[in-house]
Amino acid sequence: MAMAMARKISKEEIVEKLKDDGDFDRLRLKIIRRLKDNEELRNNMISVVKESTALNRPGAQNMKTRQLSDAIFEEVGSKMLSQLSDGLWGIIRSEEGMKNEIRETVQSVYATLSNPGGEKCRLPEHKIRTPVPGGETSSCPVSKQKQELIHGRVEESKGEACSDEEDPELPPGFA
Repeated sequence: MAMAMARKISKEEIVEKLKDDGDFDRLRLKIIRRLKDNEELRNNMISVVKESTALNRPGAQNMKTRQLSDAIFEEVGSKMLSQLSDGLWGIIRSEEGMKNEIRETVQSVYATLSNPGGEKCRLPEHKIRTPVPGGETSSCPVSKQKQELIHGRVEESKGEACSDEEDPELPPGFA
């Protein structure tokens, strides 16, 4: 008996599906909200601007808003962008930040692409309990029987979709 060859899922397909389903925008907005809510980062940036020589030089109060803004950005822009970048990556990579949610979303999309025509492995609101590394699960209002069925399908599809060289726990590009 010949077993059907599993189709290799590319990184581009996963990213395209994330964009098409709105997952990318949803995650991006959550990250931006968390960045905006970072009081320490906000206070650091306010302090940098208040201490800038462009803001404190004689005649600064007579400058047009755009001119003053450009002068401040020219002086401290790279420092502020660096702080923003560090804050952003901190949110994306931290366990308390978005790391697990991003991983779960990507794994769910990968499982869906790996098992076309099979049982759907996710709901639009991403609330189905799906296994994640470390034995954790995401919460959802789905029956225990449905969870076990989905878990079985996800595990089956992982085995079929991955070659021997790949880690079956991670979609392409996330090793």
